[in-house]
Amino acid sequence: MPEHALLAPPMLFQLAPPYDRFDGVPDPDALTPAALPDAALLAIGVTSPEETWSEVASLVPRLRARFPAAPLVLRIGPRAGTGDLEWVRRAGALRVRAVLFDDEPPRPALRRALTDATTLPDDVEQWITVRVPGLAPDVTRLAGEIVRLAPRFEGVGPLLDSLGHAERTVRTWFRRAGVPGPGKWLAVAHALRAVLRMQAEDGASLLALAVEGGYSDHSSLSRQCLRLFGVRPGTIRRTLGWEWLLDRWLRRAAG
Repeated sequence: MPEHALLAPPMLFQLAPPYDRFDGVPDPDALTPAALPDAALLAIGVTSPEETWSEVASLVPRLRARFPAAPLVLRIGPRAGTGDLEWVRRAGALRVRAVLFDDEPPRPALRRALTDATTLPDDVEQWITVRVPGLAPDVTRLAGEIVRLAPRFEGVGPLLDSLGHAERTVRTWFRRAGVPGPGKWLAVAHALRAVLRMQAEDGASLLALAVEGGYSDHSSLSRQCLRLFGVRPGTIRRTLGWEWLLDRWLRRAAG
């Protein structure tokens, strides 16, 4: 078996919106990013940490490198009481986004995990290192800082001043690294936080979410989503997670 082959067990599944069905992946090595629907997730099916965890730990970084637009989750059996905490602990150590139990519908658990903005800056910074291999550490760190500080700043100049950097210098660093400039990262950081609110709050009006996110009205937010990601809020609200959108943004910027 080639070194890059995906081992079985564990098994691999995909979940696409509306995230109510696990579809088995018969040949994980034949799966390509283009074959995954927009906003799809990849679920690693495991039985017990003792029997399969070494394979899971080996599989996760390879899947993440091959499918950066698809968040990774674990699919395990029914809840078993105190033993469930061990799954959560191990999943967190691998930066797996959620643990799904077979006796519960997946979408509510996914919504709780994938729309939580608490760790967004760290998650985005770690994601960039996988999505753009070889990116200069200073650029990666600054992109993460922009995401972290975005709620406090409307303009990128004052934000970078607060970090002790001149905007022109940072623009040069980002341009040489081949990624969008810091002002564009600030725009996408604001949009991602609005996206997570959209996905988390089904019943909230788009106008309320837009104003809460710093946009003048729902049309402004809609135009921004279309400009950055190529999709409208109505489509985004039916999905979960930000990875597929940030991946689309980088591909559009490079294209």
